[in-house]
Amino acid sequence: MRINVILILCLFFSCSDGSSVNSASDYSNFQAETPKPNTVDALSSYMWYLVNTGQSIFNSYHGTPGADAHLGTAHDFVTGRGVTVVVSDGRIDFSHPDLATNADLSRSRNYVHTSPPYLGNPNTTDDTDSHGTATSGLIGAEKNNGIGTFGVAPNATLVGFNFISSDQTLAKYIDQMSLTGGEVFNYSYGTSTCFVNPVEGLNDLRSNTVSKKNIYVISGGNDFLDTLESCGGSSNEIYTGNGNLDQIQSYPYVIMVGATTSSGKIASYSTPSSNNWIAAPGGDSKAGMILDDLVGCTRGWGQLNSSGPFDNNENGLNPFCSYTASFMGTSFSGPVVSGAVALLKEANPELGWRQIKYILAKTAKKINPNEGDKGHPLGDDLAGHTYSFGWRTNSAGFNFHNLYGFGQLDIEGAVNLAKNINFNLFELINSDELDDSPAYSSGEINLAIPDKSAAGVTSTILVNRHNIALEHVLVTVSIDHPYIGDVGVELTSPSGTKSKLMMINNNILPQNFVNVTLGTNAFYGERSAGNWTLKVIDGAAEDVGKLVSWKLSILGNRGEALTDITPPAPVSALAMNGNNLSFAPPADTDVARYEICLSTDTNPICGEGDFRSLKSSSTTITSFVSNGMKKNILSGTNYLVQVRAVDSSENVSAVQTIPWTAP
Repeated sequence: MRINVILILCLFFSCSDGSSVNSASDYSNFQAETPKPNTVDALSSYMWYLVNTGQSIFNSYHGTPGADAHLGTAHDFVTGRGVTVVVSDGRIDFSHPDLATNADLSRSRNYVHTSPPYLGNPNTTDDTDSHGTATSGLIGAEKNNGIGTFGVAPNATLVGFNFISSDQTLAKYIDQMSLTGGEVFNYSYGTSTCFVNPVEGLNDLRSNTVSKKNIYVISGGNDFLDTLESCGGSSNEIYTGNGNLDQIQSYPYVIMVGATTSSGKIASYSTPSSNNWIAAPGGDSKAGMILDDLVGCTRGWGQLNSSGPFDNNENGLNPFCSYTASFMGTSFSGPVVSGAVALLKEANPELGWRQIKYILAKTAKKINPNEGDKGHPLGDDLAGHTYSFGWRTNSAGFNFHNLYGFGQLDIEGAVNLAKNINFNLFELINSDELDDSPAYSSGEINLAIPDKSAAGVTSTILVNRHNIALEHVLVTVSIDHPYIGDVGVELTSPSGTKSKLMMINNNILPQNFVNVTLGTNAFYGERSAGNWTLKVIDGAAEDVGKLVSWKLSILGNRGEALTDITPPAPVSALAMNGNNLSFAPPADTDVARYEICLSTDTNPICGEGDFRSLKSSSTTITSFVSNGMKKNILSGTNYLVQVRAVDSSENVSAVQTIPWTAP
């Protein structure tokens, strides 16, 4: 299966494919700059995205001092040493003099090759593709070698995967999620969000994140007010963009990154999404990012796509044309965050993906704080309806915005918290049931959506079996509408916090909108118990539709202890009869749910999220196979069936265990 990956670069640059591996440096008549150890990097004063003093980037424009990722003193303590960052991208030239020291070619891959294990140099002969070289430099270019720039994590180990130049099969897509000893993965690519892109490889992403503790950083996209031309539509039609429509990005196992400018505001291209986690500098036409480019004045982005004085070395600062200063995009804000995550992993190697997401959210800066609610960017507003929310503070005290996530990256603040933090997010709780289906569902309701009405249609689901501190919320919705581009979706939590999951009059292409999953981080830290209300609004006249059904999935942890701290009694009389499980409930009246985990006798530990809910009233499972566990069960294998009770205050009983050999 081919995955429809469209490389997210900058606003005005398109993808191209390389076709062959080039193991040499391929600099033609150009000699690489000779590094000078322990010497300040020649272009470091232009790296506004780490230290913004209001400097000019080779033009008359001056940014806003402090509008940066606030590197501060972080490099006095950590530089990414001992941490591996995988850059899955297109061509990557690790012979670039700023990258060669930190590159690990022995573990790099080139998916242009047709067979596993795909090992190979990620370089190619495509002289138009500098993307992977640029993203690698932002993450891990060497520091104090006297040339060029330095990366956010200048001593991290860089492993390159040339995935985009390949045929991007599902097998290769899944393979590029893994690496022995890999910890941080940078994905500066994605799909256009002018239609729903189905989930590919979700189970592998979830497994690599939860079990192996890999951390995946994804550039949020450059789809805001983009044309439909890239999706087969007209170049005259504009869609507003929504990162959630690239379905893999809806889920909590990734860190979605938006882009900001040197003035401290969101970049005009950055894709809005309720699943954005954090923002970082990505540049704009006034102040681009200083990026590693292919060495040589006849190749690379700087020469092929720019006529600026720096790129052409008219100012004498770029003698080998090995850097460019003319590009921008979330492709570059993502690597800034990936480098920051590498610093956090060095500061505290025990940090997992959930702890790192917490640290980034907790230390993020609320920039452009007065940015309020806004109308439709093209004027397609609906009377009585707020198109998009400005900054909102939820009941747990977290600030959130669909453009910025929790705010601007603060590298120094995050490193300081990582060094000194001593906390436990408690066990990950996933409300989904054994077959991965959402525990809470409206069922088929087929509610008519009023045409062009701010009132919309609402539906409520009561969450009564989970009272967890939220880390992520997923809504899986089915809407029958001939022009889904009219439709907006909002979710309100039991605490009254609202989140825009999809904006009205977004102009995405007509499609079958069935079981589409939309994620949101707006409720981070709030409690889950109570009524959740979904509102669906039709923002334009003529086409009418209905809300067919919706489902709710929540992830989080038990949080700080509530008033009741007494755990329920354990279940009893645990018994297996063939494929059937039965047990007796505890005498406690306060049992919100039962949870089950299936482990092997050789690996009896149930990890994060392994326990899944049973129906609240059920004390039997008539068949593991028919209840969706078939994918985990091998005939003749010895398992341990583990069952526990959980009360309404998220107190957990002792686990009861019984051995079972699968028939």
